[in-house]
Amino acid sequence: MGAYTGRDVVVNFAIADENAVSSGLTYKRLGMMRGKGMKASWDTVDTTADQSPSFTKTNLVTFKSAEFSGDGVTYTDAVFNQKELKAHVISPGAATANQPKVWFQIIYPDGSKYEGPFIVTEWSDDSPYSDAATWSISAMSNGAVNFTA
Repeated sequence: MGAYTGRDVVVNFAIADENAVSSGLTYKRLGMMRGKGMKASWDTVDTTADQSPSFTKTNLVTFKSAEFSGDGVTYTDAVFNQKELKAHVISPGAATANQPKVWFQIIYPDGSKYEGPFIVTEWSDDSPYSDAATWSISAMSNGAVNFTA
């Protein structure tokens, strides 16, 4: 496939808790985005002991975490779904036990994707005097986030 630009990466969301079945969700595109970031990392524990080989540290992984971040230009058009996601993050409803829980799909031009449940930890609006109004979002995994190649 070759190289691609970030604008070709699609971010979809569905408002649901971590127990939802992904195939039953109705995803909506989060539109007018600029930056899209996804990070997976593992926590480790030190297993080094007095007989570790060559006095070299050894480790085991314990838990994986995934973090999503993104930003975009603020648009009021319903088709971009910004207002719906923002409203849920600021004032989550009973469908997610009043928690800012969502499922994200991050789909790349080669067909690979991340999909799973997240808790949105931050929504930020920026409205400078003489520039475009923008927003940003941060979320952390809240269950199994899968990557499909």
